[in-house]
Amino acid sequence: MRKPELSGRLVKWSVHLKFEPRIAIKSQALADFVSDFSPTLQERADSEILTLSEAKGEQVWELHVDGASITKGAGAGLVLKSPQGELIIQAVRCEFKATNNEAEYEALILGLQLALELQISRIEVYGDSKLIVNHVNNVYTTKEPKMIAYLEMAKELKLRFASFHIQQIPRD
Repeated sequence: MRKPELSGRLVKWSVHLKFEPRIAIKSQALADFVSDFSPTLQERADSEILTLSEAKGEQVWELHVDGASITKGAGAGLVLKSPQGELIIQAVRCEFKATNNEAEYEALILGLQLALELQISRIEVYGDSKLIVNHVNNVYTTKEPKMIAYLEMAKELKLRFASFHIQQIPRD
């Protein structure tokens, strides 16, 4: 600021501009306000949590799986849908070469493992691979060692659910 007329103008502006800090609401004051004006909120929240935790094992969840393979690698996608309609979406890139069927099995196994981690006991699985669905439903058999290993893993996970159903859906 080499020109004195500009620096003088800035000084005048700084006199007119004042710094006024915002007044913050303390978190405790906000919590007190909420608790004062909603006395049944805690009771209702507790009852909803209790209902959800009791019924969690009895409600049927949906698992949609899909896998794909290209020359650069393979991937698996899954959508886990709760009975209330909430979605858990995951996509996984396989760091190894895999066929389309192997990618489909990867998606199925990852989805079932996720469901078991969430302590889901009833599940309906939907996949677009006719081969994989018919393998798991004991309609088709396989002789390929990799497919046998995937099938055994899927069947082992299947047995850990109280209710398990898998169904093939059209690709479109």
